[in-house]
Amino acid sequence: MPDDDRPLIGEVQPPDVHCVTLNVRRRVPRPAGHPDAWERRRDAVVALVASEAPTVLAVQEALPDQAADLTAALGSRWEPVLVGRGRRGGGEQVGLFLDRTRLDVVERRSWALSRRPHRPGSMSWGTAFPRHIVGAVVRDRATDVTFTALATHLDVVSPWARVRSAELIGRIVRERGLPAVVMADWNCAAGTAPWRALAEAGIVDSWSRASRPVTEPVGTYPHYARPRVGGRRIDGVLVTREATVGRVAVSDRQPGGVWPSDHAAVHAVVRWTP
Repeated sequence: MPDDDRPLIGEVQPPDVHCVTLNVRRRVPRPAGHPDAWERRRDAVVALVASEAPTVLAVQEALPDQAADLTAALGSRWEPVLVGRGRRGGGEQVGLFLDRTRLDVVERRSWALSRRPHRPGSMSWGTAFPRHIVGAVVRDRATDVTFTALATHLDVVSPWARVRSAELIGRIVRERGLPAVVMADWNCAAGTAPWRALAEAGIVDSWSRASRPVTEPVGTYPHYARPRVGGRRIDGVLVTREATVGRVAVSDRQPGGVWPSDHAAVHAVVRWTP
C-alpha cells in the first residue's frame, strides 16, 4: 500500500521529546530495483525522517557513505553524532541525529561494548565483530532538562554478549546520573534477558509504559513486508523510570511506496519533569 505521507506520530510539541530508532540496513551490492538496494531506499529513509521530525533519531548499520548521504539529505536541522565501530572510529556506524531547533549538545561519547569499554574496537564475550554504543548529553532548550541519548546495536551471534552489553549500558546510564533514552537494534525480542537486565538497571521498555499506543506491538524485523502482529520486537526505545511515555508506534510507512529498511522504525514520545 503506498504511503499517504501523513506522519504516523503526528505533531509533537514541548515538553514532549519524539525518539525514533531505525536500523537503516547496511548497503550491500544489489540490482537497482531490488528492495534492499540502498539507492532505492535512501530517499524513503530521508522522507520518513523529514516527515516524522524526531527530536532524537538513533540509527544502526550506517556505512560511512550512507551516513554521509543521510547527513547531506537531512540538512542542517539535525546534528549528526555518529561513530564507526573500528579502532579509529571507522567502519559501520551507529549514532544519533539530534534536532538543533530543540537540543544543545553538551557532550559526545562512545564506548566499546566489551570488558574494555574505553578501548575503541575492543571485543569480548564471543562477539562476531566489535560492537559499541554512541551517546550524547543534550540540553533541551524548551524545558531546560538535560538528558542522555544513547544509540547501539547488540551482537547478533552471542547471547552472552547481549546480556553483558546490557549490563554495561546500565552502568553507563547510572554513572551519568541523568534521565536517559536508549535506542537500539537489540537483536533479541522484548522481554528476553538483555531487556530484563536493563529493566533491573532502571531502563525500561517504553512500550510497557505508554499511555497511548498508536499501533499494535508488531514485529520490527519484517524484511521489506508489512510488520506482523505477534512478530518479535527486536528494536526498541527504552527510557529511565522517571520518564512519562505518551505515544508509541512501530512504523509501517512506505514513503513513495518504498520500504525504508528491512527493519521498521520504532517511535516513542517521552517527557521528563524539569
